[in-house]
Amino acid sequence: MTQVQWFPGHMAKAIRLIEDMIHTVDFVIECRDARAPFSTRNPVLARATHQKKILVVLTKRDLAEAEGVKKWEKKLIAQGAEVLVVDVLNDNIKRLVLEKTALIMQEKHERDRRRGIRSRPSRAMIVGVPNVGKSTIINQLGSRKAAKVENRPGVTQALKLIKVSTELEIIDTPGVLWPKFENEEMGIKCALVGSIKETGYPLELITDYALNRLSGKLLKSVYGFNDKNTFFNDLALSKGFLVLKGNPDFEKARRTFLHDIQNGGLGPLIWD
Repeated sequence: MTQVQWFPGHMAKAIRLIEDMIHTVDFVIECRDARAPFSTRNPVLARATHQKKILVVLTKRDLAEAEGVKKWEKKLIAQGAEVLVVDVLNDNIKRLVLEKTALIMQEKHERDRRRGIRSRPSRAMIVGVPNVGKSTIINQLGSRKAAKVENRPGVTQALKLIKVSTELEIIDTPGVLWPKFENEEMGIKCALVGSIKETGYPLELITDYALNRLSGKLLKSVYGFNDKNTFFNDLALSKGFLVLKGNPDFEKARRTFLHDIQNGGLGPLIWD
């Protein structure tokens, strides 16, 4: 089967920077896409940030199926993580993160007080795979446009120190994938939520996977047809996507289908 390609050189450099800086922070904020909470985790980052407390932020709550996200939230809490499930555009991210910071750092601050030490601002490193809403979170935490925001992976490519408040500083990091997925399905799911550039995978592989996972009822309600054997032909014709001699443009139909999935056009979804 054709393999998904995803690991540009700047990501290897970013991992080395994270490993060099991890000893300077108190805890790690890991952003994952709520539509794929397992597949958008990064085992390389997990190794690089070992022995640090973790706040998992499940982003894009508005695009994710609620019951599935609740199950993942419970699972992550059982594994020892603090968890936030957020809509990065509409929730008060700064308040929510500061509340979790106080909880995570409570034991250390109490220990400092007993010793008569004035606690310095807590410092966290924020990590995540590309395009999970991390830059939007950074901008809200910094109350300014601290990070460049685009709806495509691989935009942030340097470490930045951002002052959130007198209680918290954040080290921003590039969105980092990893050299090898545990299985190809994880790569497919990352593509379906937009964490891999469109040039990094076979479009047919990704869209066929999605088509086979989605219910005929959902397809019928969104597109008006649901025969999976002729779906991309029917989509091309319904949209007027034609090439020479009036033949259906399958590539444009597949790309439209993928963009609908990534941007919420089929309603809330969860892939893990």
